[in-house]
Order: sequence, then C-alpha cells, then structure tokens
Amino acid sequence: MIAEVLPDNHTHLWVTIRDETFYFQIHPLQGPQNMLPLRLPRVFASVRIAPDDLSLSWPGGFTLSCRLLLSRQTPKWLTRLSTVPTVERFRPLLPLLRYCTPGAALQAQPTRLRVMQMFGLREGELDMILRAFPVPETVMLHRLHDVGLFLQHHWYQELPIAFLRRPWAYAVHRHPHEHHLHTMMACLTFGRLDLIEDPIWALARAEVAS
Repeated sequence: MIAEVLPDNHTHLWVTIRDETFYFQIHPLQGPQNMLPLRLPRVFASVRIAPDDLSLSWPGGFTLSCRLLLSRQTPKWLTRLSTVPTVERFRPLLPLLRYCTPGAALQAQPTRLRVMQMFGLREGELDMILRAFPVPETVMLHRLHDVGLFLQHHWYQELPIAFLRRPWAYAVHRHPHEHHLHTMMACLTFGRLDLIEDPIWALARAEVAS
C-alpha cells in the first residue's frame, strides 16, 4: 500500500510504502509515449496516489504500480536510488551532513522560527517558500534546515541576512536569461531547490575526491 508520494526536482520521487520510503528517479525519455509529459515540472509534480493505494498516476494517463516500485528488476526508465527510514524522506543532503560535515547540529524537528533565523527570513517569505513545494511543512522545514547547515559549515558560520538575495552564480550560469531565478531566494520561492543543492553536491564530491 502506498502511503505517501513526494515529487522532487529532476524527476525524482520519494514514495512511502508501508514503513519505508523509496527514492526513485524517473527517465521520461526512455519510457513509453505517455511518460513524455512528465518532463514538464508542473506535470511531474501533479502525481497522485490512486484511490486503491496501489499505484501512482499522472495527468495524461501514465501510472506506476506498487508492484513495479517494489520489484528488484525495474525498467530502464526507473532507477531506485536509495531506501531510507520514512522520517528521513525528502532529505537528500542528510548523508553529507552526517558523514562529510562533522559537527552538523541536526535537529529532531526544526521549527519555523529556527529556519527563519538561519536564513534571515520574514514569516511571509518563509510561507512563500513552503507554498512552492508540494510537501508537508514539517518535511520542508527539515530540507531547508539541511541546506542552511551545509551553507553555514562551508560559507558562513552565521549566514548574512542578505545572503539569499545576492546573485547566485550557479543559477545565473544555468539559466542566464531567466532573471527571476538569479538569487537563492528566487530559486526557493520558484520551487527550484535543485539550483542550490546541485552545486552543494558538486562541492561535496570535490571534497571527497581530494
């Protein structure tokens, strides 16, 4: 029985089945024709659990069964990336904080106030960020807290209030003509957390390689 599905960037998907959460990546170009609309972020984020709790469905008619999600042999268009305890779902940076960043102050459940203080956010700004991601607030607060911890360890021990509003070079490079994405704050409010986390992963890989 599928209990929860959380869409993520890059056609990644967190699916909770019983008491475990599975982290998948879907490759729409390698699948059947009715998968092609999943390339569009808005379509991909529209995933729903079917009424019988045994499959996932998207606009356009594509469905993904629980049986296939649990199969040991998945098709080429479906990659299982990891399996995590459900309390750790939707937190791709968590392994970095545990194993590559000694001393990270992980919390059982970050509060709104803690996240606001960490990034220098006003309450309305935090609400804008939370609305940009179709996941429960408590889950998203964990994700934002993980990002903030990594930035504190690698850039500023105390993040400047203006940090989110400065030009964010990675987003400028990736989307030079989309000026609405050119700050970290904009990436958050437009639901593009990947434009923050991708360079974090690149930095972490470089550290491990060295």
